[in-house]
Amino acid sequence: MYGFDIIIENKNFKEKHDKQYEDWMHSAYDYVYHLERTGQILKTNGRVIVNENTIRIAVVCPELASMDRKYCSPYNIEIITQIEENAGSKIKHHLKGRDADYQNYKLPEKSSFYLLRTGWASPLLCGDTHQPIPLYKIPATDHSETDYDNIYFWNQNYERLKGLWLSSGEYEEFAEQQLQDPFSSINKIGRELCALIEKLKGVPTYYFLHNYRACSKEKDKQRKCPITGNDWYIKGKTETDFIAFKCDESRLVSELSANSSESQEPLQRRHFELHGKMLDFTIEAVNFGIKTNQALMADKTISENDYSDLANDTELLKVIRDYLNGE
Repeated sequence: MYGFDIIIENKNFKEKHDKQYEDWMHSAYDYVYHLERTGQILKTNGRVIVNENTIRIAVVCPELASMDRKYCSPYNIEIITQIEENAGSKIKHHLKGRDADYQNYKLPEKSSFYLLRTGWASPLLCGDTHQPIPLYKIPATDHSETDYDNIYFWNQNYERLKGLWLSSGEYEEFAEQQLQDPFSSINKIGRELCALIEKLKGVPTYYFLHNYRACSKEKDKQRKCPITGNDWYIKGKTETDFIAFKCDESRLVSELSANSSESQEPLQRRHFELHGKMLDFTIEAVNFGIKTNQALMADKTISENDYSDLANDTELLKVIRDYLNGE
């Protein structure tokens, strides 16, 4: 990865704060925004400096040639043309050096498979090296194969859901369900994007499925692929491995839950009051399932400590569901 300064000099500059100045600034931001959407630069976080008639924007690029016009979307080509005509000068890219956070980054030249996963320099990763692959390195996926907006906006929406989950607020359970369910809207879109990338590029493309469940490590390893029901745990993988689950049929990959423990808690008998009635359960002292949690949170007689003793267990869920339905 390389650090650059994008330099836009306006030789036709007249007065500050007139319409020409506003258009100049707006076009510069627009230019950078569309470089982000094609993966030509990493997210800039708005590092823009204006000095008299010159705009200077610090960016990070995957390659020395990342900002070449051949990688730009047709819409950004129009923006570049407009900027240079109005400013009376060419946009310049000044190399500052290697980015300190990615000094050892090397663009994968060939991958046996791809991964689609958020939270990295690119949502597209090499399955062999786990290094990010800029979107402009694959055929365009959206708007009649002219840009990558469908991937870009999927990535944005996924990160928003992840933010809700990490904030541990009232939307945490909703967000976790959306991230962990392979059939949720966000994951369905992601899996469709994987199929499209595989079709366009001819490289098997897997979708990375979120996994954060409270259970024993052994129980986590015994889980089947949630789409096909196939065995998908990769023998010998641990929670430190990037990929611990892989299903070639469903094109899903995942990791071992960071919320798992070495051993399963012992079974124990506990009494809980539900709407004025005492129920007796034999349960696993692990985590509390979302549906169960939503049902019981309405009953204020149960303390938060009691919740930790309830299991994400299908039998328990059925008992409580039948009880709440009056069966």
